[in-house]
Amino acid sequence: MYLPLIGAVDLYRTNILEEKVLIEIGKLRIQTLIMDLSGIMEIEAEVIDHLIKIIDGTSLMGCTTVITGLRAEVVSSMINVGIRLNEKAQTLGTLQQALNKYLLS
Repeated sequence: MYLPLIGAVDLYRTNILEEKVLIEIGKLRIQTLIMDLSGIMEIEAEVIDHLIKIIDGTSLMGCTTVITGLRAEVVSSMINVGIRLNEKAQTLGTLQQALNKYLLS
């Protein structure tokens, strides 16, 4: 499952995202979720925390989450608040890298 996130991501939007992602993983038995964040310019700590909870939920359902496209500004925000996303999900620089690894192999 490929999930591009574009624009502002707030708690309201992550709540909707959580519901839809978990339902689809259960319904379609998705094994790998590629979450592309290249369209996100900035993100607040509470939203990052919610994304981590979504990743935990996908993991509980047997789905691996891959995060791609993290911008320097977003990574700086994560570092400043001590969030370590790479402990919860695999991270790759670009969506193309993830597609090559998971769809073309």
